[in-house]
Amino acid sequence: MSTAIASFGDWDFLYANALLEPDGNRLPERISAAEVAINERLEAIGNRDNSERAALTDALRTLQTLRSRRGQTQIAT
Repeated sequence: MSTAIASFGDWDFLYANALLEPDGNRLPERISAAEVAINERLEAIGNRDNSERAALTDALRTLQTLRSRRGQTQIAT
């Protein structure tokens, strides 16, 4: 994780937990927790701090991709 993202707050810890979760059964819970924290942070910063807003938006996209790929993997098995 980059230093810039790591300095933004608690959401990045939950985001990292989701990305690094090895247990496929716990992954949806980790993704949801990270999404909630990210959306709360987006609301808190409003239109301020474009660099953090960009990092938050990128994180949400990554979590959506992770969720959809996990779904494809389950269907294939």
